[in-house]
Amino acid sequence: MQKNGWRHLERIAEGREARALVPVLGSGFVTQAVSSSHLGRERAGALCPAPVDWMSLLRGVAKEFDCTRAASHIAVDVPGQTTLVWDAMAVELTARSAGRQQAHAWETKMRRSVARRLKDDSSTRELAQPFVESFLRLGWDDIVCFNFDSVLLSGRGRPRSYSSGAARRASLAVKQGGTTIWYPHGHHSDPDSIVLGAHAYGGRVAAMQAAFDAHARKRAPRKTASLDSWVATMLERPLLFVGLSLTREEWTIWWLLSQRARFLARRSVSRRPAAFVFARRPPSSERLEAHAAFQTLARACELLGLELLEFTDFKAGWKKLRSAIGWPE
Repeated sequence: MQKNGWRHLERIAEGREARALVPVLGSGFVTQAVSSSHLGRERAGALCPAPVDWMSLLRGVAKEFDCTRAASHIAVDVPGQTTLVWDAMAVELTARSAGRQQAHAWETKMRRSVARRLKDDSSTRELAQPFVESFLRLGWDDIVCFNFDSVLLSGRGRPRSYSSGAARRASLAVKQGGTTIWYPHGHHSDPDSIVLGAHAYGGRVAAMQAAFDAHARKRAPRKTASLDSWVATMLERPLLFVGLSLTREEWTIWWLLSQRARFLARRSVSRRPAAFVFARRPPSSERLEAHAAFQTLARACELLGLELLEFTDFKAGWKKLRSAIGWPE
């Protein structure tokens, strides 16, 4: 029988593991940050500039490169399409150039477009700031962020590599106060680090394998505040996934979660760090794809020992999450 994930999360947040709990964040975190700010500004009667969300970013890149075929398949309510759309754009551009430019060269140009758009997006950073600052005041040792933006960063800080050799790309991070913020899929300050498309995912898994092997060779888990890669951090710490759709398209995450389950299986149950997944169960009115994605996620959580924090309404779900981790409104 599956545990009551909400109660388990509350116990961790109230106990000695509170700082060690690692938020693993995706674009949904930024969406909530902006939505909270929009609500406050609407009440105050202020004008709210439009932030850059992931779908508008993808459409903008497709329009810039005139990828009409790929752009026609971008749909907000179909989960797990980003990698396919990105690769379709690379294929479309390569075919159009009639062999004069290879797919990876087009991907480099598209990544730079993504980076430029995120760098110029001051509206999202401004709107998200109050929400993010209150979140950071909870005092995390580590945060793992799968976004490429700078929403979590203050000042002029930018991520750098904390390792060398084959694991280098698996350890991009920035120190901010007492928190290490990891960027497993890269950051806009280094466009070549951005992980989009099947080719980039494959390369990142190779770097993750190197980081995994390096950590697995250690005799015992390290108890220091920060480990030397995001891979080691996700192996050894309790995790809280927030704002990630976690479709099967997220190959790097599922590769690591499978490796994590195998790695921790050698330990007693009491010594295995928990992992929580904050996920909305779609209502009956939503498309079949959304229901299938949720059921797949729920089954994966059950198989890999992840605890599902299920909710049906975003407002209620975020309120419950904030209460569980002691994050005041």
